[in-house]
Amino acid sequence: MRQNLLKVRLQNRQPCLGAWLSLPSPYSARLLSRLPLDWLAIDAEHTPLDTPTLAQMIAVIAEARGPAPIVRLAHANVSNVKSALENGAYGIITPMINTRLEAEQLVAWSRYPPLGERSFGSPYMGLAYDASMLEYLKEANQQVMVAVQIESAAALNHLDDIFSVPGIDLAFVGPADLSLSLGLEMVLENPHPRFQEAIRQIIQAGQRRNLPLGIFCSNGAAAAARLREGFSFVNITTDINAMLSGVQKELADAMQRS
Repeated sequence: MRQNLLKVRLQNRQPCLGAWLSLPSPYSARLLSRLPLDWLAIDAEHTPLDTPTLAQMIAVIAEARGPAPIVRLAHANVSNVKSALENGAYGIITPMINTRLEAEQLVAWSRYPPLGERSFGSPYMGLAYDASMLEYLKEANQQVMVAVQIESAAALNHLDDIFSVPGIDLAFVGPADLSLSLGLEMVLENPHPRFQEAIRQIIQAGQRRNLPLGIFCSNGAAAAARLREGFSFVNITTDINAMLSGVQKELADAMQRS
């Protein structure tokens, strides 16, 4: 069975660089999966993504044998967890986890007994790992990455409780919603002291609980800065930003020379 190398890199605190996929397209996912990235995150929260397209995107990423296919769920519930994992996702990022109880429930949905209550049955779940159904069943609890998304003022009051839940592999910061929850302007790399203090709290809690941290970044330069701060799991771009910035640059070049 193929190993989830992303999870190994996270456990070793190695930089894990990825890209965010907001276009519900197996074609763009297939192209980006050939790049030397550690992960690609399929966004099921803020995109018009249906389950068949999600399954195809996971499959084409896994087929490349490069980046780990990750899914950011639309919402924390058992059906969303099941949909992502049954189709072969190497990990899930779950939005708006604010309490220890919510984190514990997420782990239970994501792990097979005796570590959780995940049900068994999909013929597709092991294909991304080149594994049979039974091989996948034996290894999935160790291979699948489970991440909580920290993006509210409420979560800041429970960081140690959330980060100490067995089975949580990563805490991922959503800076846009965190800024809004703190009553601030929506800025990804927010310079406001209240936001900076929240980031310090998250980093310190991660260090206390020995939990790897990730954060959404606006570009590669921002990702490099976050790595220096102690984050491990960062995106260098999104598919939409890469497409738009590329077209804008070429358009500007053409207009200057015409």
